[in-house]
Amino acid sequence: GEPGSWVAQERQLASHCLVVVFGLSSWLLVNAVWVELALLVEVAPEGYAIASYMAIALQCANVFPLAYSLAARRKDPPVPYTHSISAVLVLGALTCWLLAGHWHETMDVGGAKRASVALLALLFAGGALDCTSSVVYWPWVSQFDEAFSSSLATGESLSGSVPAFAAIVQSPAGDVANPLFGVGDFFRGMAGLMVGCTVAFAALQTQALAPH
Repeated sequence: GEPGSWVAQERQLASHCLVVVFGLSSWLLVNAVWVELALLVEVAPEGYAIASYMAIALQCANVFPLAYSLAARRKDPPVPYTHSISAVLVLGALTCWLLAGHWHETMDVGGAKRASVALLALLFAGGALDCTSSVVYWPWVSQFDEAFSSSLATGESLSGSVPAFAAIVQSPAGDVANPLFGVGDFFRGMAGLMVGCTVAFAALQTQALAPH
């Protein structure tokens, strides 16, 4: 009777919260790199020009969701959504962790001046994952009640807000010369968030989500 109804409502609320946390992973990595730009230019040999190279790296990463969509035309989906999403989440957490340790590393390119190869390569990888999230997250959640799509959209919007808030805490009043914590620590925190998103998605697999 009534107690069972309350339990069902609480489980439904828990499921929506898990979807929000899961959705947080959608663009977390890319947004995390962009909000660190003011600190990155202090170290990157390219200076402010690093922003242009970052934009190019992200544009090149768009080939991955295109390839996935083309593959889906032959077989829908090319691999189960849960497998694709799990790969995006785990690789996203790994990429954040690698950024924490290697974002500042440079190397000579073609005998020219040093370039932020590690940062750009990892941003490209992160961009590929985040872009691909759009073509696997939404089809997966659309299998369930429409309200879960709203929860996913909420999480996706937070994927920009959370890194931005963390960056404000990192450099109060825009003081990039004396941040409260370094870029590496920032990316380690983002990696921790990605792990949390992965756990949320794993927990969702145990929930009986209402079908569409």
